[in-house]
Amino acid sequence: MDLSIIALLTYLAAVVLLITVFKRSVSESMVISFVVLCLFAGAAAPAVAWESFTAAAMNPIVFSVVAFVFMGMLFELTGIIHRQIDILNSVLGRVPGGAGYVSTIASGLFGSVSHGGSANAAAVGAVTVPWMKKSGWPSHVAATMVAGNAGLGHVIPPSPSLLILLGMSAVAPFASLGSVFVPLMLAAAWIMVYRLIVTFFFIRRHRVGAVDRSELVKFSTAFRNGYLTLLVFLGILVPLLITVGPVNEFLTVHVGATALKAINIVVWIPVLMLVLTAALGIKKLPHKPKEVARLAASTAPSYVAVGATVLFAFAASEVLTKLGLAESMNKILGSFNANPIVLLIVVGVVMVLVAGPLPAAATTATLGSVAFTALTAAGIAPVAAIAAILIFASTEGASPPAGAPIYIAASQAKVDPVKTFLPLVTLYVLPFIALGVLIGSGALPIA
Repeated sequence: MDLSIIALLTYLAAVVLLITVFKRSVSESMVISFVVLCLFAGAAAPAVAWESFTAAAMNPIVFSVVAFVFMGMLFELTGIIHRQIDILNSVLGRVPGGAGYVSTIASGLFGSVSHGGSANAAAVGAVTVPWMKKSGWPSHVAATMVAGNAGLGHVIPPSPSLLILLGMSAVAPFASLGSVFVPLMLAAAWIMVYRLIVTFFFIRRHRVGAVDRSELVKFSTAFRNGYLTLLVFLGILVPLLITVGPVNEFLTVHVGATALKAINIVVWIPVLMLVLTAALGIKKLPHKPKEVARLAASTAPSYVAVGATVLFAFAASEVLTKLGLAESMNKILGSFNANPIVLLIVVGVVMVLVAGPLPAAATTATLGSVAFTALTAAGIAPVAAIAAILIFASTEGASPPAGAPIYIAASQAKVDPVKTFLPLVTLYVLPFIALGVLIGSGALPIA
């Protein structure tokens, strides 16, 4: 067995044992597991560790996640979240489990913009997790749903994972963005239907009812008291309008494509939302130095927990890449010459295993070319192969124990992340493998 495969299995085992057996915190477990992983680089371990750490620290998603954690705290501190929940409850509070449906749909909508599982979980969870808990959802279920739904954006074009795949020499002759756009939107629709079914299952399983009528505020009253808080979502709308669509085309002509390409919405969405949140809740924010110091002291543990977890998860993915995981996985998949269904299952299992510690884009970059070649050689249509590969990679957010969105959602719900592991595997990871197989084989049509 290749060294990189042994390193991957050791890393996953270390994370699980430290959290479940030795009862260490998630952030501490991720740091220790990262150190263990680096040891596989031998004499080059210090250099590999430093290069991987700095690469992860420069990843804009790490900043985005921490910024969204801070935004969630400001939402609570300023009362913005409570006014938004009143509006949402006035509309959907009478529907059993209404907050869960909104969380699921919101993950899809935000995923179409950010395409990042960690950013998705941080942004959507900041609003929907408190609402779900208040409306009767168990904390661990709220965290499970936010993490399980985080990866949908990777299937929605034009995600970074898709662009990486389309740019590969093995894929480019067979597909273009235009040829796969509609089929992938249909694939995303199938996945969304399944996610809504899971939401319905949770509602029935945990008997989540409608919000108590005594807690409901009339829509007119709730909207009058909280409509200004909706301006926070301009933080999403403005970067989106600038980077895609007619506004982008207009600005490209008058400002220049180079300037617009420099706008990273993963960074600017949380920045603008933070500014708007602070502006709307300025009266309730601390103004005196002692008050600011108390706020910093009370919120620092959350940054340490979430920030360290995400930072070292991405750093570990960099180490695995340097250890040659891509080449090792290519050899494994390239050795199979099986029935298309069997091959789809094998590809799915391998990609899901890799998508645990690696982000979806990195998983696609690692395995995309060889997976596409193997699947199409077995008779699977190119667009179906692409859809299946992206679905397998999208389990990034739902794959315990190393999926960063799991710990982001667990932190938001204030619950032990281990409680989400089993439902994530049984209701998200394994079914997504099945969905990838069904779509790849043509059983679920997308074209």
